[in-house]
This record gives sequence, C-alpha cells and structure tokens, in this order.
Amino acid sequence: MQFTHPYWLLAALPALAWVFWLGWKTDAQLGPWRKAFALALRTIVCLLMVLGLAGAQWLLPIEGMNVFFVLDRSESIPTQQQDAARGLVNRLSSQKKIVDKSGVIVFGTDASIDRLPNEKIDLQKIEAVVDTQRSDLASAIRLATAAFPENGQKRLVLMSDGNENIGDALAA
Repeated sequence: MQFTHPYWLLAALPALAWVFWLGWKTDAQLGPWRKAFALALRTIVCLLMVLGLAGAQWLLPIEGMNVFFVLDRSESIPTQQQDAARGLVNRLSSQKKIVDKSGVIVFGTDASIDRLPNEKIDLQKIEAVVDTQRSDLASAIRLATAAFPENGQKRLVLMSDGNENIGDALAA
C-alpha cells in the first residue's frame, strides 16, 4: 500500500479519539450490541475517510516484462561488436521468463523495428535496413517507447558506443 499524501494519516489519531469520545458520551438508549456495532461502523467510516484523504493506493505487481533491445548499426560500431550484440540479444532472450517478451530496434541515421516484442526471438540476421552514416539515439528511444505493448513492465536495453551526432537522447 502506498500513500500520495501520507501526512493525512496523522489525522487518524485525533479523528479516532473523537469517534470514541462521541460513542462514550452519546445519550442514545442503545443496547450493548447496537452500541458496539455503531462504534465499529463509525470507526470504519472514519478510517476510510482518512485513508481516502491520504490517497491510499494498492499497487499490484504487473506480470510480464517487455524488453526492447536497441542496437546501434552506425558505421562507428565494428561488425565484430554488432555480431557480439546480436549474440547477447539471443542469449538474454533465451534466459527470460515465459511471460516476458523481447523485441529489437536498430538505429543509425533513422530507427526501425526489426522484431516486435514476442515470447521468442531468434536474431540470426537483422532484417531492418537503416542508414548507417550517423547515430540518432533519440529517434530510437522515441520509437521504442511508442512501440511498447500497453500491458506489462517496460525496459530498454541500449547497445551503442554512445557517439550520437543527430538528435538529443536526454530530451527523448
């Protein structure tokens, strides 16, 4: 459980004290069971109001992870390192849980989706064609965040030399 305004929880003590004082000082002619029931009902209503003011949120874990591997295909990355990145993607994809999905985005001057998020990917060859003269990491990040499935957690795994000469990755 999480609270957006936790300071409202401090109001629970005086509010409950007031509820118990009101229940003790009441002049209503109630039997012992009805008096206990009325006190319990007032206490529950008071606690629910305080929890509502505190912004109580019940967070449930989201099942499944969506991972996009973002691979730099620019000329600044040697073929040997591109092959190593492909091998790493295959190895990590084979080690994931069954409910997890992974996809591949490649980028250079532009970005393109090579594999959509799927339970199983086998990246023997990159099919997407991108211009390799420059590196635009920002467009790859924007494409990846837009292409994520709606359900599940979202992660980006970036494999690049960090040489960005188009766009601004921090702004993406």
